[in-house]
Order: sequence, then C-alpha cells, then structure tokens
Amino acid sequence: MCDTLLVLGPLSADGRSYFAKNSDREPNEAQYLTRVPAASHAPGTRLRTTYAELPQAERTHACLGSRPWWIWGFEHGVNEHGLTIGNEAVWSRLPADPEPGLLGMDLLRLTLERARDADEGLAVLTGLLERYGQAGRAAVTRDMFYHNAFLLADGRRGWVIETAGRHWAARRVTGWATISNVYQIGSDYDLISNGAEAFAVAQGWHDPARPFDWAAAFTDPDRPNLKSCRARLAMSQAHLAGRVAIPPEGGIGRDAMIAALRDHGPGAEDRAPGLEGQSCVCMHAVQADTGSETAASMVVALSPGDTPPEIWGSLGSPCLSGFLPLWVDCDPPAPWQQPETGADPDAWWQIEGMQRRIEPHFPDEAPALRARLDALTREAAVLCAALPADAPAARRAALGAMLAERQAGIVAAARARADQLPPRPDPRGSYLPQVEAARPRTTAEARRALAAQRPARPL
Repeated sequence: MCDTLLVLGPLSADGRSYFAKNSDREPNEAQYLTRVPAASHAPGTRLRTTYAELPQAERTHACLGSRPWWIWGFEHGVNEHGLTIGNEAVWSRLPADPEPGLLGMDLLRLTLERARDADEGLAVLTGLLERYGQAGRAAVTRDMFYHNAFLLADGRRGWVIETAGRHWAARRVTGWATISNVYQIGSDYDLISNGAEAFAVAQGWHDPARPFDWAAAFTDPDRPNLKSCRARLAMSQAHLAGRVAIPPEGGIGRDAMIAALRDHGPGAEDRAPGLEGQSCVCMHAVQADTGSETAASMVVALSPGDTPPEIWGSLGSPCLSGFLPLWVDCDPPAPWQQPETGADPDAWWQIEGMQRRIEPHFPDEAPALRARLDALTREAAVLCAALPADAPAARRAALGAMLAERQAGIVAAARARADQLPPRPDPRGSYLPQVEAARPRTTAEARRALAAQRPARPL
C-alpha cells in the first residue's frame, strides 16, 4: 500500500515540480535510507538484487532511496540528475508471478541508477520489465505478490506507468497526478506495450469492438481492498485539486505536500488512528497480520535546470514525524541508515516506538508534538537556504546530522511523556501489543542472513 503525488512546476507555488510519497508496508517492517554513489562497472559484472542476479550496467548514477530493511530496491528515491520515482502495488486479473525475480522496488532502483530523466526512465523501466518481468514475494512475513505502478518525475515532466506482468501502459502527466494501489489508466494512455490489448482480448477481458481500456481490462474486480485503495486515490486527488487552483503565491509547495501525506481524512487531523486507517493516505494498520501502515515518506522539489533536487525525508508515520533535509551526494544521518547490529543507533525504531505510545493519546499529544517537529523543519529550511551553493558535502552532512540529533531529542521527550500517561484502549483492539510482541531484528546482519537463505536466481 502506498500513495504518490506529483505537481509539475507551472502549478506550484515557486515554479518547481513537487513529488511526494508515503511508503506503506506491513507493521514492524523498518525502512532505512541508503545512498548509492555513482560508479563504473567492468564488462561482465553481475548485480545481485533482492532475489535475482542480472548483468550490471557499464555506468550507474548516484541515488538516494528509502528501502525496507530486507529489500535491495527502493520504495522511493531520487538520483543525482533529479529523476525521482515512487512505486505502488496493484492487483490484476493476471496472477502475479510468485517465483523469485525482480520486485517493483528493484525495478525502481535499477531505473534510478540507469536513467537521467523521466523520459529515459520510462524507456529503462519498461525495457527491464519486458526483458526480465517482475516476480517474487514482496513481503517478509506474508505471502504477498503483486504487480506495480510507478510515478516518474524530473524538473520538467512526469509519467504514470502501470504494469501487469510484462505488459504496461503509460500516461504523461499534464499538470498534476496521484497514484495509489489501483489501476487508473483507461483509454487515455500515451504509450502501451506491444501485445497488451491482444492479450486482454485472448483472456476474454476486453471486447475488441470497443476502445481499449487498460484499467478495465487488467483490474482484479474481486480484490478485497479495492474500495479502500480507491478511497485513498480520491483523497490524494482531492487534496491536490483543491490547491492547484489557488494562485501561485498560495499554491503547492513543500508544506502542502507534507500535509497531503499526513491526511487522515476530512476533519480527522486530531483523531486517533482507528478502523478506517487503510482508507487514509497517512495509513495506520488495523490488524497486525493483515494491515499496512506508513513506514517512511519523502518530498522532493525538482528544478527544471541543473539545480540539485531539494529532498525532505521522514521515518515512520508522517503525522508523528518530522521532515529533514537530505542530499544525494552525502550520506544521510547515521541513525537513519540501516544499523549493522542491534547495538547501533536506529532512528526508525526510536521514532516507531514513540509513535506507538502516542497513538492511543493522539488527540491530546499529537498537535503539540507535530508543532515541535514542524518548527524544526522550518528551522532546517532556513539553515539550508543559508548554505552557499558550493557548500561541501561534509558541511551539509554535518547539518543533517545535527538536525537528526535535534529530532531524536524531541522524539525521546515525547516518548518519555507518553510513558507517564495512563493506559488508554486502542480502537483497533490488541493491535499495538501484537505488533510489539512480533518485533523482528532489522539490522544489516539480519538482511544478509536472510539473503543467504535464498540463492540468487540468474536472469
């Protein structure tokens, strides 16, 4: 489960394009930031992804992304040229391939490493899809298999790509777009893979006498969560539609995108997470064994020229987390990266632990906590704006580390306060105790141990 949003420059407050994504994953699935430097690779080099091994490209671009602790690929990320991508799970009548292969997150990272802009990203991603397909279990504790949709953006343009197996359809973004866990490209695609329509006709999913509708042909109409997925898509669309009509001086910018990612529904800003969580952009799981919740978020401002992307990231649920600056050319704060062992600092679990204690007291505790976190984000924006354009990576990394430490103090204070509050029933029943009891090891050691249990499948 995820939601991804894009507003192109002509509709934003400052002429930049704004990308935003919430990555919704199963509870307890920690998600960390990873920076990958640009590199050259010798001919014949092979690359290991989550489940598969394939030929490496001769040259790969630097990128920064957020990835679940056990996965090679990214849920969302941005490269040195400003190409930014987010993915979504989608469910088709065409069964997803359960055999080990390339996950949607792997396709996303491969595209960031191999493409410079949205148009090239479209070609790279669909080329990888047609050559290698998509396959594999996409959850660490559940049998979850799905196809993928993607939103690609740079400072000038954007693409929505929806897939089913090796088939795909793409629509150019005009103005703004949002995607969720549901097919939405109908007959309005700009590009489509060879054979997609013929395949749908052969399966009895499309009447060839009618215009081809990609979503109608490939959507699984019996998917149990289809209603909640459509509700989140409508929520994100309404959030942007209500703001792009505002004059530029009050239109879409970083804060508006953060607000969209924190959306709990109309009038629900200070309501505790409840049974409607799967229908909200800021997602809070309802059940420990079947629900999903937001694990990490990112907002990126993209300029049409050579100006580096402005990146803001958060860990855990965005409604109870701050957004801090990140850069492609310097490492994120050490506690925001995957810890090597359980003894190393782990900001994701620190924030997650605080959030779990705050959730039952959300109406009373969340507004003041969010005000402190937002004040830190505003201060961070001022400090970043004061940096010289040629500020070395080390200086920016030091600033990021200082801000992360400041946020850690806010998180620790909020957790200490919540620990003193009297217990309060959770509307989701025993959800919080259940997920806390199932807390796994999510270190780099654990990731390598898990990978060692599954030999890479050559592609």
